[in-house]
Amino acid sequence: MIMKILDIENIIKGDETRLLGLKKTTGELKDGMHSLCAFLNTDGGYLIFGITPTTLKFVGA
Repeated sequence: MIMKILDIENIIKGDETRLLGLKKTTGELKDGMHSLCAFLNTDGGYLIFGITPTTLKFVGA
């Protein structure tokens, strides 16, 4: 599935949840992979890089 910016904005309207992980950069790849493994072992979810978890702003395009 190809996501557009509007799709991502709708997903991140709230905060991080059990189904949503936000990482600011790929420098947080190890933590991101832990989240991804948790998603794979439960009901799935989204892991999005390039969005600050505290302000929910895009930091890369």
